[in-house]
Amino acid sequence: MTSDASKDDAQGEEQALNFVIDALAQRNTMLFRPIGTSTEVDLAVRGGDGQYLEVRVRSAARGTRTFELPRLRDRPNLFVVCVVWDGGEPATPSECWVLPAHIFDRFADGAGNAPRTLDLDADEDEPLRERLAVYKDRWPLITDFSKFRSTLADPLALQVRLAMG
Repeated sequence: MTSDASKDDAQGEEQALNFVIDALAQRNTMLFRPIGTSTEVDLAVRGGDGQYLEVRVRSAARGTRTFELPRLRDRPNLFVVCVVWDGGEPATPSECWVLPAHIFDRFADGAGNAPRTLDLDADEDEPLRERLAVYKDRWPLITDFSKFRSTLADPLALQVRLAMG
């Protein structure tokens, strides 16, 4: 990867993190940034129910819906927020996916200790973005975590729970 591409990736990740911070702050959550060199968590969030959650933020390369993340340590309170950019100026996200980490891991590719890659445009019978549509722009999964905790692993159960309010 060229240094310009690395710089663009870092800028995209920083923009995505700022977008997520703004989105969660607008929803009255308490946000904390880790101090030090931890690469496992970008934000700690205390939702309205008092539950602390960890958030990793990933930005797709411009024009794609592909996200890469090092292998995750399984934790039930970890979310991966994936931001897709539309390329406008100033850059604004066109899509945002609020994925429980175990969902990201279950649908991502990558063997052993290699990084995991989630391609929402992967097309088997239907694009992955359609199978995971219930997680698109679902900030309440973080802000009201205790309300949705029992259904996070099952997209169909989550969809029913969301419909119930």
